[in-house]
Amino acid sequence: MNSIMERWAQSCRRELLDRRLLGNERHLRHALRKYERFYNQWNRIGPRQRRAGG
Repeated sequence: MNSIMERWAQSCRRELLDRRLLGNERHLRHALRKYERFYNQWNRIGPRQRRAGG
């Protein structure tokens, strides 16, 4: 479980936090909720479907 959380944290940092300037805690929480929805949706799709375009 720890390795899964590490992967998520690294992915979140690379794809979200390194690309945005967040103004305050409220903005950070909103961005994290949006990223969490995106991440969970993306990981439900299998690798074959990703390559085929969905």
